Amino acid sequence: MKATSFIPVYVAAGLALALTPTAARPMHAGIDYQRYLQEIDSVQSDLDQWRDMFGEEATANGWMPVSEDRSADDLEEDMRQRIFLSQQDVATAQAANPEANFSIFSPFSALTTDEFSTKVMNSYVQGNGSEASHTRTARSLRQQIDFTTAQEMIEALIESIQAQSEAGTVQPASDDDTPAADSDITTEAPATRKPRRQPTAAPSTAAPTTTPTPTTSAPVVEPVTTQPAVASATPATTEEAIVSDGESVDWSASACMSPIQSQGQCGSCWAFASVAAVESAQCIAGGQSSLTKYSEQQLVSCDSQNWGCNGGAPVYAFQYIEQNGLCTEDAYPYTSSSGYSSSCSSSCSKSKTGITGYDNLDTGDENALLDALNTHPVVVAVASGNAAWKQYTGGVMSSCDTSTLDHAVLAVGYDSSNLKIRNSWGENWGESGYVRLKRSTADMGTCGVLTDMSHPQM
Repeated sequence: MKATSFIPVYVAAGLALALTPTAARPMHAGIDYQRYLQEIDSVQSDLDQWRDMFGEEATANGWMPVSEDRSADDLEEDMRQRIFLSQQDVATAQAANPEANFSIFSPFSALTTDEFSTKVMNSYVQGNGSEASHTRTARSLRQQIDFTTAQEMIEALIESIQAQSEAGTVQPASDDDTPAADSDITTEAPATRKPRRQPTAAPSTAAPTTTPTPTTSAPVVEPVTTQPAVASATPATTEEAIVSDGESVDWSASACMSPIQSQGQCGSCWAFASVAAVESAQCIAGGQSSLTKYSEQQLVSCDSQNWGCNGGAPVYAFQYIEQNGLCTEDAYPYTSSSGYSSSCSSSCSKSKTGITGYDNLDTGDENALLDALNTHPVVVAVASGNAAWKQYTGGVMSSCDTSTLDHAVLAVGYDSSNLKIRNSWGENWGESGYVRLKRSTADMGTCGVLTDMSHPQM
């Protein structure tokens, strides 16, 4: 959603440093300090419980504050105030989202909202399909990310190399990855992508296509609906994939959805969303009883139009997959949890996925999104660098206090009032890795979900 690199951060273990109010002091802007002093004992209890539940996961994924040269008392006081700030974030998010649930018992509660926003803001960029350059150019990051010290970078690099050595994927190749000689990928003349109904600034041109291998008829894979679905000997049409009133689809409960994953410290949401869209679409189109799990690491390391752990555009990922195919996850496992993107490997055998192009949906067109979801999941972008996404634990989110699109996710279903979204922050976030967004056409949908929508053509 795999190898994991542990960044050295402070995690208090077995300490009971209940500072007296006179010893505590403010370390963070925006803290209600008088209230904090009154609640310091309960905050310490919450911190201890949060650390037991999420400390190891947060440390492994870089979701903890960077340790500094301070005393143990100061470090514990810092953590305590961070939990209190997250309690304030919970109250703010809850007031704006009455149908959702928020809690400090979420993986990101040791981060301030600003730190959390910085971690997610370099993960997604809106691609332009008309720019077909295959040269990886320098990208100016919006804020400094990934590593705060040279030592952390070195340790993350060592961990990544060790993980690749164990997986047997350390053979380097050029960034412009091309199919190996023994690959079953074939290159054909470029085909024209399905045109947008109304041109916008989003990606809009074609990429070379390959012809997928014909599949035999098989029992159709359908999303969970409000009524039992009847299997068919041929792939389902849009009408067959939903109930007659068209009010409910949920691909997450089908055999064509892989388990929730975590991108770790790497800004690779674009790769996780794109791979999940392609592997699910292939499984659904072929009427398969299980999907083929493909490699996110291949995109992170080899897709030269994107920027690895510094973000990417799903449409560029679709172009890469169409032109090159994908290795399986077992053959090319994910090794970038530490935030380091390794060089491209050519040691695995790439397979066709059946993708023949991609389609961008018109900005703000909810009906187009629902129509596409009747066929298979759709990649969407959201504004996630805010308290609501940071502290979400369940229910229906209806409001975000930021508007900048910074995170690529996968829309997997809908009902009469909500959209269901698959995230890549692990199964301990949200509703076992998923979030529900309230359907709305105002302001490009909840958290901007209707702004940039794309899906593979099969």
